[in-house]
Amino acid sequence: MILELAIFSQRLFGKHVKRINSRFQSLQEVLDRAGLMLPVEAYVSMIVMVALIAFFGVALNVFVLSYVLAHNLIFSVVLSIGIGIAGSMIVFAIFYLYPSTVAGKKRRMIDEGLPFTLSFMSILSSAGVPPKRIFKMIALLEQEQEVGLGGEGKTIYRDMEVLGEDMISALRSVARRNISPLFSGVLEGVISTVKGGGALTGYLEEESRSLMRLRRSIMKEFIDTLVMVSEIYMAVLVAFPLIMIVMLVVMSSIGGGDIGGTSPATLVPLIIYGLVPGAGVAVILMIDSISQK
Repeated sequence: MILELAIFSQRLFGKHVKRINSRFQSLQEVLDRAGLMLPVEAYVSMIVMVALIAFFGVALNVFVLSYVLAHNLIFSVVLSIGIGIAGSMIVFAIFYLYPSTVAGKKRRMIDEGLPFTLSFMSILSSAGVPPKRIFKMIALLEQEQEVGLGGEGKTIYRDMEVLGEDMISALRSVARRNISPLFSGVLEGVISTVKGGGALTGYLEEESRSLMRLRRSIMKEFIDTLVMVSEIYMAVLVAFPLIMIVMLVVMSSIGGGDIGGTSPATLVPLIIYGLVPGAGVAVILMIDSISQK
Protein backbone atom coordinates (compact mmCIF):
# COMPACT_ATOMS: atom_id res chain seq x y z
CA MET A 1 0.00 0.00 0.00
CA ILE A 2 2.74 2.47 0.94
CA LEU A 3 4.78 1.55 -2.14
CA GLU A 4 1.87 2.13 -4.56
CA LEU A 5 0.94 5.40 -2.85
CA ALA A 6 4.56 6.61 -2.94
CA ILE A 7 4.93 5.81 -6.66
CA PHE A 8 1.68 7.63 -7.47
CA SER A 9 2.74 10.62 -5.36
CA GLN A 10 6.14 10.80 -7.04
CA ARG A 11 4.46 11.12 -10.43
CA LEU A 12 2.54 14.13 -9.14
CA PHE A 13 5.10 15.95 -6.99
CA GLY A 14 8.44 14.33 -7.87
CA LYS A 15 9.69 17.26 -9.98
CA HIS A 16 8.96 19.77 -7.24
CA VAL A 17 10.44 17.61 -4.48
CA LYS A 18 13.73 17.19 -6.38
CA ARG A 19 14.34 20.93 -6.02
CA ILE A 20 14.54 20.58 -2.24
CA ASN A 21 15.93 17.04 -2.24
CA SER A 22 19.15 18.09 -0.47
CA ARG A 23 17.17 18.95 2.68
CA PHE A 24 15.96 15.37 3.05
CA GLN A 25 19.17 13.38 2.50
CA SER A 26 19.28 12.24 6.12
CA LEU A 27 15.76 10.82 5.66
CA GLN A 28 17.07 8.39 3.03
CA GLU A 29 19.37 6.77 5.61
CA VAL A 30 16.46 6.42 8.02
CA LEU A 31 14.31 4.86 5.29
CA ASP A 32 17.06 2.30 4.60
CA ARG A 33 17.42 1.45 8.28
CA ALA A 34 13.65 1.07 8.60
CA GLY A 35 13.59 -1.36 5.67
CA LEU A 36 11.32 0.92 3.61
CA MET A 37 12.87 0.40 0.21
CA LEU A 38 11.81 3.76 -1.22
CA PRO A 39 13.78 6.65 -2.69
CA VAL A 40 13.54 9.76 -0.59
CA GLU A 41 11.83 11.66 -3.44
CA ALA A 42 8.97 9.14 -3.50
CA TYR A 43 8.50 9.15 0.27
CA VAL A 44 8.57 12.95 0.57
CA SER A 45 6.14 13.20 -2.36
CA MET A 46 3.81 10.84 -0.50
CA ILE A 47 4.08 12.98 2.65
CA VAL A 48 3.22 16.12 0.65
CA MET A 49 0.19 14.47 -0.96
CA VAL A 50 -1.15 13.08 2.33
CA ALA A 51 -0.60 16.46 4.03
CA LEU A 52 -2.54 18.22 1.25
CA ILE A 53 -5.38 15.71 1.53
CA ALA A 54 -5.44 16.26 5.30
CA PHE A 55 -5.49 20.04 4.82
CA PHE A 56 -8.46 20.07 2.46
CA GLY A 57 -10.33 17.38 4.39
CA VAL A 58 -9.93 19.08 7.76
CA ALA A 59 -10.51 22.59 6.38
CA LEU A 60 -13.72 21.58 4.60
CA ASN A 61 -15.18 19.85 7.65
CA VAL A 62 -14.24 22.70 9.99
CA PHE A 63 -15.67 25.29 7.57
CA VAL A 64 -19.02 23.50 7.31
CA LEU A 65 -19.27 22.94 11.06
CA SER A 66 -18.23 26.48 12.04
CA TYR A 67 -20.50 28.11 9.45
CA VAL A 68 -23.47 26.07 10.63
CA LEU A 69 -22.81 27.09 14.24
CA ALA A 70 -21.62 30.69 13.82
CA HIS A 71 -23.16 31.81 10.47
CA ASN A 72 -20.09 33.97 9.89
CA LEU A 73 -18.35 33.43 6.53
CA ILE A 74 -15.07 35.24 7.25
CA PHE A 75 -14.69 33.63 10.67
CA SER A 76 -15.42 30.18 9.20
CA VAL A 77 -12.89 30.63 6.38
CA VAL A 78 -10.11 31.86 8.68
CA LEU A 79 -10.80 29.16 11.26
CA SER A 80 -10.93 26.37 8.68
CA ILE A 81 -7.68 27.49 7.03
CA GLY A 82 -5.89 27.74 10.37
CA ILE A 83 -7.04 24.35 11.64
CA GLY A 84 -6.43 22.83 8.19
CA ILE A 85 -2.82 24.04 8.22
CA ALA A 86 -2.36 22.69 11.75
CA GLY A 87 -3.83 19.33 10.74
CA SER A 88 -1.61 19.06 7.66
CA MET A 89 1.46 19.91 9.74
CA ILE A 90 0.57 17.18 12.26
CA VAL A 91 0.11 14.64 9.44
CA PHE A 92 3.41 15.75 7.87
CA ALA A 93 5.23 15.30 11.19
CA ILE A 94 3.68 11.86 11.77
CA PHE A 95 4.70 10.54 8.36
CA TYR A 96 8.13 12.18 8.59
CA LEU A 97 8.84 10.53 11.95
CA TYR A 98 7.32 7.17 11.00
CA PRO A 99 10.56 5.73 9.46
CA SER A 100 12.49 6.67 12.61
CA THR A 101 9.91 4.85 14.73
CA VAL A 102 10.14 1.73 12.56
CA ALA A 103 13.95 1.87 12.55
CA GLY A 104 14.02 2.20 16.34
CA LYS A 105 11.68 -0.76 16.74
CA LYS A 106 13.87 -2.87 14.45
CA ARG A 107 17.00 -1.87 16.35
CA ARG A 108 15.45 -2.87 19.68
CA MET A 109 14.25 -6.17 18.22
CA ILE A 110 17.72 -6.95 16.84
CA ASP A 111 19.55 -5.98 20.03
CA GLU A 112 17.18 -8.08 22.12
CA GLY A 113 17.41 -11.23 20.00
CA LEU A 114 21.04 -10.96 18.87
CA PRO A 115 22.68 -12.86 21.77
CA PHE A 116 20.33 -15.82 21.35
CA THR A 117 20.62 -15.80 17.57
CA LEU A 118 24.42 -15.81 17.77
CA SER A 119 24.27 -18.70 20.21
CA PHE A 120 22.11 -20.65 17.75
CA MET A 121 24.48 -19.76 14.90
CA SER A 122 27.48 -20.95 16.89
CA ILE A 123 25.75 -24.31 17.49
CA LEU A 124 25.13 -24.68 13.76
CA SER A 125 28.69 -23.68 12.94
CA SER A 126 30.14 -26.16 15.45
CA ALA A 127 28.06 -28.87 13.74
CA GLY A 128 29.82 -28.13 10.46
CA VAL A 129 27.04 -26.16 8.75
CA PRO A 130 28.55 -23.72 6.20
CA PRO A 131 27.97 -19.99 6.80
CA LYS A 132 25.70 -19.53 3.79
CA ARG A 133 23.39 -22.31 4.95
CA ILE A 134 23.41 -20.85 8.48
CA PHE A 135 21.93 -17.60 7.19
CA LYS A 136 19.37 -19.59 5.19
CA MET A 137 18.25 -21.29 8.40
CA ILE A 138 18.15 -17.93 10.19
CA ALA A 139 15.90 -16.59 7.41
CA LEU A 140 13.58 -19.58 7.74
CA LEU A 141 13.41 -19.16 11.52
CA GLU A 142 12.68 -15.46 11.09
CA GLN A 143 9.79 -16.35 8.83
CA GLU A 144 8.44 -18.56 11.63
CA GLN A 145 9.20 -15.76 14.15
CA GLU A 146 11.52 -18.04 16.11
CA VAL A 147 14.42 -15.56 16.08
CA GLY A 148 14.34 -11.79 16.01
CA LEU A 149 16.71 -9.95 13.68
CA GLY A 150 14.16 -7.49 12.36
CA GLY A 151 13.96 -9.29 9.02
CA GLU A 152 17.65 -8.76 8.27
CA GLY A 153 18.33 -12.48 8.14
CA LYS A 154 15.80 -12.78 5.32
CA THR A 155 17.38 -9.75 3.63
CA ILE A 156 20.83 -11.34 3.69
CA TYR A 157 19.53 -14.61 2.29
CA ARG A 158 17.47 -12.77 -0.37
CA ASP A 159 20.53 -10.84 -1.52
CA MET A 160 22.48 -14.08 -1.88
CA GLU A 161 19.82 -16.24 -3.52
CA VAL A 162 17.72 -13.77 -5.51
CA LEU A 163 20.18 -10.98 -6.32
CA GLY A 164 23.12 -13.33 -6.74
CA GLU A 165 25.48 -11.55 -4.34
CA ASP A 166 28.19 -13.47 -2.56
CA MET A 167 27.89 -13.82 1.21
CA ILE A 168 30.53 -11.17 1.98
CA SER A 169 28.79 -8.54 -0.17
CA ALA A 170 25.38 -9.39 1.30
CA LEU A 171 26.68 -9.09 4.86
CA ARG A 172 28.52 -5.86 4.13
CA SER A 173 25.42 -4.34 2.52
CA VAL A 174 23.37 -4.94 5.68
CA ALA A 175 26.22 -3.82 7.95
CA ARG A 176 26.55 -0.50 6.10
CA ARG A 177 22.91 0.34 6.73
CA ASN A 178 23.84 0.45 10.43
CA ILE A 179 20.40 -0.59 11.64
CA SER A 180 21.94 -1.65 14.94
CA PRO A 181 25.54 -0.80 15.87
CA LEU A 182 25.83 -4.11 17.72
CA PHE A 183 24.56 -6.09 14.73
CA SER A 184 26.76 -4.18 12.29
CA GLY A 185 29.80 -4.90 14.46
CA VAL A 186 28.96 -8.60 14.56
CA LEU A 187 28.54 -8.74 10.77
CA GLU A 188 31.86 -6.97 10.25
CA GLY A 189 33.45 -9.51 12.59
CA VAL A 190 31.91 -12.39 10.63
CA ILE A 191 33.25 -10.88 7.39
CA SER A 192 36.75 -10.51 8.83
CA THR A 193 36.69 -14.04 10.29
CA VAL A 194 35.51 -15.67 7.06
CA LYS A 195 37.90 -13.70 4.85
CA GLY A 196 40.81 -14.36 7.20
CA GLY A 197 40.06 -18.06 7.45
CA GLY A 198 39.49 -17.87 11.22
CA ALA A 199 37.34 -20.05 13.44
CA LEU A 200 33.79 -18.78 12.93
CA THR A 201 32.44 -20.98 15.73
CA GLY A 202 34.79 -19.48 18.30
CA TYR A 203 34.00 -15.95 17.17
CA LEU A 204 30.23 -16.50 17.39
CA GLU A 205 30.51 -18.12 20.82
CA GLU A 206 32.63 -15.27 22.17
CA GLU A 207 30.30 -12.61 20.74
CA SER A 208 27.28 -14.41 22.17
CA ARG A 209 28.83 -14.53 25.65
CA SER A 210 29.88 -10.88 25.40
CA LEU A 211 26.40 -9.72 24.39
CA MET A 212 24.85 -11.83 27.15
CA ARG A 213 27.06 -10.10 29.71
CA LEU A 214 26.10 -6.72 28.24
CA ARG A 215 22.41 -7.61 28.39
CA ARG A 216 22.71 -8.71 32.03
CA SER A 217 24.41 -5.45 32.97
CA ILE A 218 21.71 -3.43 31.17
CA MET A 219 18.94 -5.37 32.92
CA LYS A 220 20.67 -4.87 36.29
CA GLU A 221 20.79 -1.11 35.71
CA PHE A 222 17.13 -1.17 34.66
CA ILE A 223 16.14 -3.05 37.84
CA ASP A 224 18.07 -0.54 39.97
CA THR A 225 16.22 2.27 38.20
CA LEU A 226 12.88 0.57 38.84
CA VAL A 227 13.72 0.28 42.55
CA MET A 228 14.47 4.00 42.70
CA VAL A 229 11.27 4.87 40.81
CA SER A 230 9.21 2.66 43.11
CA GLU A 231 10.61 4.41 46.18
CA ILE A 232 9.83 7.82 44.70
CA TYR A 233 6.36 6.60 43.75
CA MET A 234 5.62 5.39 47.29
CA ALA A 235 6.87 8.61 48.86
CA VAL A 236 5.45 11.19 46.43
CA LEU A 237 2.37 9.52 44.95
CA VAL A 238 1.12 7.43 47.88
CA ALA A 239 2.18 8.98 51.17
CA PHE A 240 2.11 12.64 50.12
CA PRO A 241 -1.46 12.62 48.64
CA LEU A 242 -2.77 10.81 51.71
CA ILE A 243 -1.20 13.37 54.02
CA MET A 244 -2.56 16.22 51.89
CA ILE A 245 -6.07 14.74 51.80
CA VAL A 246 -6.14 14.23 55.57
CA MET A 247 -4.84 17.75 56.14
CA LEU A 248 -7.37 19.31 53.76
CA VAL A 249 -10.26 17.35 55.28
CA VAL A 250 -9.29 18.51 58.76
CA MET A 251 -8.96 22.11 57.56
CA SER A 252 -12.38 21.93 55.92
CA SER A 253 -14.01 20.44 59.03
CA ILE A 254 -12.67 23.16 61.33
CA GLY A 255 -13.48 25.95 58.89
CA GLY A 256 -9.99 26.68 57.64
CA GLY A 257 -9.33 29.45 55.13
CA ASP A 258 -9.02 29.10 51.40
CA ILE A 259 -5.77 27.99 49.75
CA GLY A 260 -4.96 30.14 46.76
CA GLY A 261 -8.58 31.21 46.52
CA THR A 262 -9.82 27.59 46.56
CA SER A 263 -11.52 25.90 49.48
CA PRO A 264 -9.95 22.73 50.97
CA ALA A 265 -13.09 20.74 50.12
CA THR A 266 -12.60 21.58 46.43
CA LEU A 267 -8.94 20.58 46.44
CA VAL A 268 -9.59 17.04 47.72
CA PRO A 269 -11.37 15.81 44.54
CA LEU A 270 -8.69 17.50 42.42
CA ILE A 271 -6.00 15.50 44.20
CA ILE A 272 -7.95 12.23 44.09
CA TYR A 273 -9.20 12.41 40.50
CA GLY A 274 -6.56 14.66 38.93
CA LEU A 275 -3.15 14.68 40.60
CA VAL A 276 -2.88 11.00 41.57
CA PRO A 277 -4.06 9.47 38.23
CA GLY A 278 -2.08 12.01 36.19
CA ALA A 279 1.11 11.37 38.13
CA GLY A 280 0.53 7.61 37.84
CA VAL A 281 0.22 7.87 34.06
CA ALA A 282 3.40 9.97 33.96
CA VAL A 283 5.29 7.30 35.91
CA ILE A 284 4.00 4.56 33.59
CA LEU A 285 5.12 6.52 30.52
CA MET A 286 8.52 7.15 32.08
CA ILE A 287 9.01 3.45 32.86
CA ASP A 288 7.90 2.52 29.35
CA SER A 289 10.40 4.96 27.81
CA ILE A 290 13.36 3.51 29.72
CA SER A 291 12.34 -0.13 29.58
CA GLN A 292 14.00 -2.65 27.29
CA LYS A 293 11.44 -3.55 24.62
